[in-house]
Amino acid sequence: MDRENLTARGWSHVLSTTGDVAELEAFRKRVGAPPQALHLENRRWPHLDLKLEARDRALAHPGVRVFERTPEMLRFLKGLRVSTADATPDRKRNRPPPAPGSANR
Repeated sequence: MDRENLTARGWSHVLSTTGDVAELEAFRKRVGAPPQALHLENRRWPHLDLKLEARDRALAHPGVRVFERTPEMLRFLKGLRVSTADATPDRKRNRPPPAPGSANR
C-alpha cells in the first residue's frame, strides 16, 4: 500500500503481492470500502483505491506493508514477481535426458 497517491491527495492504492482479486475483495470488505474501490481494469495490477476511514483502517492494519511512494511499492512488487519467476523451474532443465540413440532436440 502506498501512504498517499501523489497525484490524488487523500487516496491510497492497495495491491496484492500475488495479484489475488479475492484477497483484495476480502480486504476491501475488512476495511469498509465500497465496491467501487476495487479496480480490475488493469489485469496486471488489480488494486483498491482507498480514502477516508477505509484508508485509515488499511494504513493501521498490521498485515499491510506501507510504502511512502507508489513507485517504491511497484518496484517491490515487480521484484517479487521476478524472484517468483526465477524460482519456477524451467521445463527444459527438468526434462529427463534423451534415450540413447534418439535425436536430441
